[in-house]
Amino acid sequence: MQTVILLSVLALIVNLPLGWWRASVKKFSLSWFIAIHLAVPLIFLFRTWVGVNGIIIPVLILFALMGQVIGGKLYAAD
Repeated sequence: MQTVILLSVLALIVNLPLGWWRASVKKFSLSWFIAIHLAVPLIFLFRTWVGVNGIIIPVLILFALMGQVIGGKLYAAD
């Protein structure tokens, strides 16, 4: 359970600066696409490295999405 929490928090934290970046670039541009998807391989590597199966992928997607949204809102508040 601690591993799932750690991976979820990692997904959120990694996506905060990416959400900030995403909010600052033109929508549907290459930079926008990269900002959304850059964390996916990193989170996949950490998930497989710690040996957690794919059942928690929806949770990780939720936390990654939260990081993107919060990062974008922080950029907009600036």
